[in-house]
Amino acid sequence: MSATYHYVVLRLAPDQTRGEVINVGIALFSKDEGARVLTMATLNKLRAIDASWDSQRLTAWAQGVRMVLDNERGIAAQTQALARFGFCEPDAIGMFTADTPDDVAKRLQTIKATYVANKANEDRPKREKRTRLQTALRDQFKKMHVLGNDTEDLAKHLVVANVPVPSHSELKTDFVYKNGVYRITQTIDYHVAPDSVHNKLAEACVKSTAAELAMKAYGPETQRLAVLDIPQGMEDATDAHVDLLLAQGFEVFHFGDNTSMAEYLKRATPVAAIN
Repeated sequence: MSATYHYVVLRLAPDQTRGEVINVGIALFSKDEGARVLTMATLNKLRAIDASWDSQRLTAWAQGVRMVLDNERGIAAQTQALARFGFCEPDAIGMFTADTPDDVAKRLQTIKATYVANKANEDRPKREKRTRLQTALRDQFKKMHVLGNDTEDLAKHLVVANVPVPSHSELKTDFVYKNGVYRITQTIDYHVAPDSVHNKLAEACVKSTAAELAMKAYGPETQRLAVLDIPQGMEDATDAHVDLLLAQGFEVFHFGDNTSMAEYLKRATPVAAIN
């Protein structure tokens, strides 16, 4: 006897601020078995976006999806709840019928190949997006031979880019350097269309929150530095952003000002690399 199954593709956004989304599995619904969470993505796929992912974290993520499902009854209510938490598209519900467990397994393999497997072009993890300012600072640190590859290089007194905030890995600090105390750098590049400048205030709030949470993990002596690239003519439009960062305890440096950047490099990199 044929059984009917419904499913939604489960999505994961490791970095909300950059808009990266990958498909990692499905929630499968059937009348007899209820709702199941099936993770299908490999850890390598997840680590391509965020190196901190491991099997424990993936299991915890799946348990979070499971809890959302258990709090609702019925496919419609369950998928709407998943959508509210960003786990799926609310209206993208698939369906298939199967006569045997083997048929179910074959259909699941097809779904995996179509929506989750790495070979699906539309589901390839996006490369880390960098602003022009972030790229310029990376290049500067490379020339100074102080740019590390991963967080283990912090112990070598190197600058590490795109560091997840401890216990809040969905948030990032743009650069971290440790020499006695941690020095966190957040950057904001204002080379955008004039009608998009207001979006940068939200970015400043997110980066300020990330730095505050990182400071709780790294210790109260942690220094918070902000590098801003503000084009000529946009100074008035960004005053509120600068005031916000200053009020949150940041020291603000301006990328277009050589004196300001020289002072920043003294604070954010090994002194020996500057001399």
